[in-house]
Amino acid sequence: MQPSNHDPAAGPRFAPWLLALALSFCFSQVWASHGASEPSDGTVNSFRWLKKPLVLPETSIQHWPAKRVSLSSFKGKIVLLNLWASWCPPCVYELPALDRLQQRLGGEEFVVVAVSVDRDPEIARKLFLDKLSLSQLKFYVEPPERLGKTFPLDVLPSNFIIDREGRAIGMLRSYVDWSSPAADEFVRQLIAGTLPAQPRN
Repeated sequence: MQPSNHDPAAGPRFAPWLLALALSFCFSQVWASHGASEPSDGTVNSFRWLKKPLVLPETSIQHWPAKRVSLSSFKGKIVLLNLWASWCPPCVYELPALDRLQQRLGGEEFVVVAVSVDRDPEIARKLFLDKLSLSQLKFYVEPPERLGKTFPLDVLPSNFIIDREGRAIGMLRSYVDWSSPAADEFVRQLIAGTLPAQPRN
């Protein structure tokens, strides 16, 4: 897990729903004590769940090079929203597994939406398409100044689960082993409409 280049001195820049999701977390400083405040074992078992889904504010991302897509356009599907950056080694390591996850389970009911928060989209594009040769994921990018108004960007990678109604239901701000059988079962349970674990706070 890597702290992003979000300026802590500028204060947290995220939607009110995320404050409820994080409960007592202080996003502008969580990178310093991330292991204690948001423990993760690197598996899907570390996802944190809301007892009540929260509606996301209207948010759009850029489908490179020009098209803009609203997150609400994915309604009807379970969305795994992954936020990453080219300078974040765990993010780069996670992307190929996400690409394979999309190949295995992506379709009418589930989609992986990986969004780069690089300030230079061309650097991210070269990594995503040229170096990693990802073929199943679409390349989305959104500068931190814009995406940071909705999601915390102090820790990357970050993974968010969005339900079919476009509501946030869970998060894990850490690298995840998406190649494991447990990850596939996790997604299948979400598609079936059941949380893989009891909501907790």
